[in-house]
Amino acid sequence: QVPIALLAFSSVSWSLHLPKRDDGDFHSKLRRVDFMGATTLIVTIFLLLLGLDRGGNIGWDDAIARFSLSGFAVFATAFAFVELKWAKEPFAPQRIIVNRALIASYLVNLFCIASSFALLFHIPLFLQAVLGHTASQASLWLIFAVIGSVFGSLGGGLVMQATGKYYWLTFTAYLVFVIGTLSVSLSAGAVVVSTLGIGLG
Repeated sequence: QVPIALLAFSSVSWSLHLPKRDDGDFHSKLRRVDFMGATTLIVTIFLLLLGLDRGGNIGWDDAIARFSLSGFAVFATAFAFVELKWAKEPFAPQRIIVNRALIASYLVNLFCIASSFALLFHIPLFLQAVLGHTASQASLWLIFAVIGSVFGSLGGGLVMQATGKYYWLTFTAYLVFVIGTLSVSLSAGAVVVSTLGIGLG
């Protein structure tokens, strides 16, 4: 993965044009940072992941799992309060978070990311446990996903930068994702068992 990561770094540094850095007063900038929101968000996510991990591996009657999930509910409420009522410049502003026009895109992004992580987790397991590949062979098939992600992200960003439009680009990207996921599912035994079909999907 190192050569691909280096390719990604070099292509981003070549194509990403950041605005000039503001050299204003550091202390005034520091006061604008939403430290309370960041802290409550980090604790919230940590408790959720710890609770789900312990519950799934140890058992849902585990005391740490129950405590973590209860703490998650408390800190999620605290995070919502900080962002909606307390922070002067929240990093999750109310006008964006609870905007009804954006909720559908939030949910699509959530489920897309969740399903892609599930695929990236289970594909190597399937290739090793069912098809008998070694760990190295299984990881080589994931290079298609890495290359596709790099070129998809950079290409999408360049298209948006050049045209200023994103609707059909986003629609096409999710359509390609659905087709790829179907290819993986159909090539993993639903219709045929094909390593090439899984890798390309």
